[in-house]
Amino acid sequence: MTLQTFFKKIFSKIVLLNCLGMIVLTVVLGYVAIEFVSCYTQPGDSVKVPNVRGQKIETVEKKLEALGLRVEVTDTGYIDTYVGGVVLDQFIEPGKMVKPGRVIKLVINASSARAIAVPSLADNCSRREAEARLRAIGFKNIRVEFTPGDKDWLYNIKVGDKPLKTGTKVPVTALLTLVVGDGMTEDTVDIDFIEDLDASDVLVEEEVMEDGGGLPEDYPTTNESTPQ
Repeated sequence: MTLQTFFKKIFSKIVLLNCLGMIVLTVVLGYVAIEFVSCYTQPGDSVKVPNVRGQKIETVEKKLEALGLRVEVTDTGYIDTYVGGVVLDQFIEPGKMVKPGRVIKLVINASSARAIAVPSLADNCSRREAEARLRAIGFKNIRVEFTPGDKDWLYNIKVGDKPLKTGTKVPVTALLTLVVGDGMTEDTVDIDFIEDLDASDVLVEEEVMEDGGGLPEDYPTTNESTPQ
């Protein structure tokens, strides 16, 4: 094949028409894509997100839908000073400009505090561990009541005056009372009484107990009055 023949084939009408058709198709597709993106994103058309915190969810839904925005409740909380169904928080923040159709996620106030099952803690852990576990699952109002027993050992949990059974569901706002040992047991010896005893008295009693006999007749007892 000569060079002249090669150039004739390259620049033939069919090849040139195909190239021209591809160029035109590329331009058309690019224009369509730009128009589609422009219509979808609606450049220059945006909405200012209002502050809806503290408002009832029914009112908020109407307000946001009127602006072309969508509403989605993603979570609930509980504040006892608010009625149920009030918006506690919102995402996106107020004042931000967004496109119509954007979803505004809301956190609303529950009508009552959520109840949580209390885990098995009584007679299983110390006061510190019990407090940490209870606070971790949501309980905030916790007080301590002491009872004779091993120091800082948790013996019981009460709600009000009633002992709490393991697994019972309790509102997270309830006051829990941890019944904890104060370090004093029924077998605790009165140290002050021991210090008041004479060493000789203790030795005499020990010798008598070892011999298996009774106390000497002239041994003073705690019932005898001091001679005048």
